[in-house]
Amino acid sequence: MDDYRAVRELLPPPPLDPGVEQAGRERLSRAFAQERRARRTRRGRWSAAGVALLGAAAAAAVVITSAPPVARQVTPPAGVARPAADRMLLAAAETVARQPDEGAWWGSTLVNGSEFDDPEHRYRLRQSESAEAWIPADPEARTWYRTTYLGVEPASERDRAAWQAAGSPKSWTYGGQTPGLVTRERARGVVSGAAGEPETWSSEDWDFRVVLAGRPLTKLGDVPDTPEGLRALYGAGVDDRALTDNVVRLLVYAPVTSGTRAAAYRLLASLPGVTAAGRVTDVLGRPGEGLEYRSGELPVTGYAGETRTRLVIDPATGKPLSIETRTAQDGRLLEYTAIRESVWTDHNPLKETK
Repeated sequence: MDDYRAVRELLPPPPLDPGVEQAGRERLSRAFAQERRARRTRRGRWSAAGVALLGAAAAAAVVITSAPPVARQVTPPAGVARPAADRMLLAAAETVARQPDEGAWWGSTLVNGSEFDDPEHRYRLRQSESAEAWIPADPEARTWYRTTYLGVEPASERDRAAWQAAGSPKSWTYGGQTPGLVTRERARGVVSGAAGEPETWSSEDWDFRVVLAGRPLTKLGDVPDTPEGLRALYGAGVDDRALTDNVVRLLVYAPVTSGTRAAAYRLLASLPGVTAAGRVTDVLGRPGEGLEYRSGELPVTGYAGETRTRLVIDPATGKPLSIETRTAQDGRLLEYTAIRESVWTDHNPLKETK
């Protein structure tokens, strides 16, 4: 079984307050579409191990009013050697270990998105959504969420010119499988270009549990802060590709301590198949250090060819900037999650402004 099915079966969520259950379920299904949709894997299913974030740790992003800018990839100048992946990861571990990790709330801000062709294959589109989650350190407190559909824009200036030549349509109707994020219109085969209104709610469905190897960890302190401890926690039966996926997911989505993040980087540095991509820009246009590997999961876009997953790290903080799925042949972007912010703090802006 996959990790999310394990969450549903092992840890059924408590009932929500009247009036928010239906809206919450609809919003969560869209917010988790990129990272929490059940996937078929090429190999190395989660089997006895897999990180699953209960509640909405993967649904977090600031509300922004327009789609993210198209990023231009930065390649190192000729003759400049790319640093080895293990050196990059060990440096990130040293840096992230110094980041503060105390506070009453863990706020995570993500932008999820995907790129795909228009129905006539004349140009590519980028669809995105934002989600924001504020998870309390107190397991009895409520978790707060805000999601916003950011709409669709041409993926590049070249695509924009082709889109304008086609009459600048504001929506697209697909026959058969509809690409992109889970939205209300998708069931009708429609991708809407217009942005939506922010939606804010709270629930009691998070209690800081991380399900690993079929057992709940009820405290952040239960998650090891050494590479050896993390490897043991994931289990001996997990192959390297599945273990790489698990470690990256913990780095990007889990509300863990800086020590645990540092341990995750060190464990990732010891795994085969992780290569350095050098200096790159992420999907939001931010510079960082890129690492690539072949994921054990199929992209939710339905792309049938071989893919590579790119993790972009901010060298100044050691924190992840984005995780991106790209085609192996030409590096074309398929789907992504960009982390605008993940921070421990004593203030929850959603609770304070609601």
